[in-house]
Amino acid sequence: MFVAYNNVGNDPDEKRETMKNKLTTLGLTLAALSALTASIAATPAQPKHKITPAQAKAAALKAVPGTATSAKYEFEDGKWQYAVGITDSSKQMWEVEVSSQGKVTDKEKTSAAEEASEAVADKKAAMKAK
Repeated sequence: MFVAYNNVGNDPDEKRETMKNKLTTLGLTLAALSALTASIAATPAQPKHKITPAQAKAAALKAVPGTATSAKYEFEDGKWQYAVGITDSSKQMWEVEVSSQGKVTDKEKTSAAEEASEAVADKKAAMKAK
């Protein structure tokens, strides 16, 4: 003898509730997919670098003498650019923004705490985009 077990009996109210739950789940899934698609579309594809990280560091070091610690190509302020980390002779940290054409567009003093906070925010944004 075969007995079929089903979470939904023959009760119309149970069937209605199950269908309502399935439709709600489908709606939430579609909303999440829509939000994900919008966030991916908001960041344009990374173009080819017109300059190398070494060239970006060289340009940044002309603006702020010291030791270049990093060069990251990133989408910030509506454009692709290098963010070059520099530590000057007084141990002050700087972030120098260098355009993909090799021009320094901004420089600002920063700290390890600020850079760590920005890294966490960047990681969260990347996770949202996935």
